[in-house]
Amino acid sequence: MAGYSKKRLASLVDSLPGFKEPKLRLEQYATPGDIAATIAWTMYMRGELNEGWVVDLGCGTGRLAYAASLLGARALCVDIDPAPLAIPASLSIDVAQCDAGMPCVKRGVKVVMNPPFGIWTRRGDSLFIRGAAAVAGVIYSIHKYAALQYILRLAEGLGLRAELLDAARIDIPPMYPHHRKRRHSVAVAIIRLEATSRGTPNRSE
Repeated sequence: MAGYSKKRLASLVDSLPGFKEPKLRLEQYATPGDIAATIAWTMYMRGELNEGWVVDLGCGTGRLAYAASLLGARALCVDIDPAPLAIPASLSIDVAQCDAGMPCVKRGVKVVMNPPFGIWTRRGDSLFIRGAAAVAGVIYSIHKYAALQYILRLAEGLGLRAELLDAARIDIPPMYPHHRKRRHSVAVAIIRLEATSRGTPNRSE
């Protein structure tokens, strides 16, 4: 564990640079350090960082991958936008540019992700869930709490067993032209999904 406490882990994640030019259509927001630390710490305590690759799907600046790598994981950052990939690459984390709906990784990885909430990217949340389910047996994901029941039904239909790990809030600063508040707070759910014995999830609607 390299001597990291969960609090220290969160602090290191929060020290990473943010998006220089965030893209609204991709719903790019930085994942808070405490949430990234919660996911990485849970994976570490469950022994899920010891084998195979952890893929940060739609990674943005790579905060989830960075947290996992600090606890010993072999991490890969995947994003359709090449610009923010420079940040995890500078930390010696492997990166790949591709679409989250068709991840450019082999089956058998574990996925961590903070996908679009589907506000500006239609069905962005379900697209990420389906993409992750196509390659991963274990998925950690962050979603708007208000959409939790929808996500759980989708997961069940894909042959994924869901576990609610925690509820949290993401405070979003005024990043885009439509933002009028000094800070907007969004309630989120942190969930763990695991493939069941039903076989390979069906990616069709």
